[in-house]
Amino acid sequence: SSPFVSVIGTNHAPSSAELDQLKDLLVEPQHELENTQSEINSLQSLLDGLLSKKNQVETYIEAHRALMSPIRPFPTETLAEIFMHCLPLDTHPFAVRDLGQAPLLLTVICRHWRRIATDTPRLWSSLHIYLP
Repeated sequence: SSPFVSVIGTNHAPSSAELDQLKDLLVEPQHELENTQSEINSLQSLLDGLLSKKNQVETYIEAHRALMSPIRPFPTETLAEIFMHCLPLDTHPFAVRDLGQAPLLLTVICRHWRRIATDTPRLWSSLHIYLP
């Protein structure tokens, strides 16, 4: 509890004696603030290190889980046929030039899918190109 609680938040101008008292009063809290900030910095450094380690482990796990993907053993011909069924035939009679839809979407998944998509002429035989 502060002896100045009644004047905090007011326009009170402290006297010289009160200024000295305020300076003395703030020595301990300033040390506490510095110690707390130092502890926060140490913990932040530790947290940053742990987050970096977590990201490395997640990247490692993700890369290895990708190897276990059930789609990997599918033959190229089967994937090409699946790709044909991805074309947006319901809304457009032709595939649209949009990276969010097949066939262009299939080229941004991975190198393997890009190769299959570009090597499947039927995917590209109905590409709609808008000319204003």
